[in-house]
Amino acid sequence: MDSEKNYRETAKEKAKQLLMLLPNLVKMLYRMVGDNTVAFREKAILLGTVAYIISPLDFLPDAIPFLGQIDDLLLVALILKRFMNSIDRSLMYKYWDGEDTLLLTVEKILEYARILLPQGVYEKIVKKAREDTIDLDYEVK
Repeated sequence: MDSEKNYRETAKEKAKQLLMLLPNLVKMLYRMVGDNTVAFREKAILLGTVAYIISPLDFLPDAIPFLGQIDDLLLVALILKRFMNSIDRSLMYKYWDGEDTLLLTVEKILEYARILLPQGVYEKIVKKAREDTIDLDYEVK
């Protein structure tokens, strides 16, 4: 009986963490936007993305089934990945209210946006967030 009770308590806790994923993510982003150590450029890109998602104007209108929603979802995934790559990990965990493993899972899920986009698009949006990367265009003859 004890193992069944422990299993139920663990399942309840995991369900609670999953339900709180989106609110915790929004709280973390809100707190980081208010932090002075986060680059202004990254804050502006994040807030611009929020404005785009809320705006009725869209690159692909939401009235187009599937495609209307997928462009918003991909944009959010890319910008979140960029934002999370551009800041120090300790700062991210400082503002995160959920379990650390859940935040790592979010990062792994965001990596899947790479599969749905051409390599060049992902590289230009996400990799530009890292200050230590160099972006070169060259042609091989």
